[in-house]
Amino acid sequence: MSFKGVAIVLFLFLLGVAFSGFASYQSTLTHEEIAKPVDAEKLVKQNCTSCHGKDLKGDVGPNLHERGQLLSEEAIAAIIKDGVNGKMPGDLIKGDEAVAEVAKYITSLEK
Repeated sequence: MSFKGVAIVLFLFLLGVAFSGFASYQSTLTHEEIAKPVDAEKLVKQNCTSCHGKDLKGDVGPNLHERGQLLSEEAIAAIIKDGVNGKMPGDLIKGDEAVAEVAKYITSLEK
């Protein structure tokens, strides 16, 4: 094989190694950066049932089934973020998307 042939084979080999390394690196980034969907029901169970009751129909805190029918998603999201007059702590649920999904979930509860 001529020098030119060896150079081409070597170049293609190095190119293949470079792309295979890039592909595995890209694959790793893609898996880590995929946003997990928000499980609003799970967040509500973890953060709200201790005050609003296991069925969310009231205990120390008010009935969320009723509040979900009376208030808009935006109003509920504001309550989740800011709390209510020191009675309900704000910022229990982190992230705007999670707050929006929980507010949507609460408004979907049947009375």
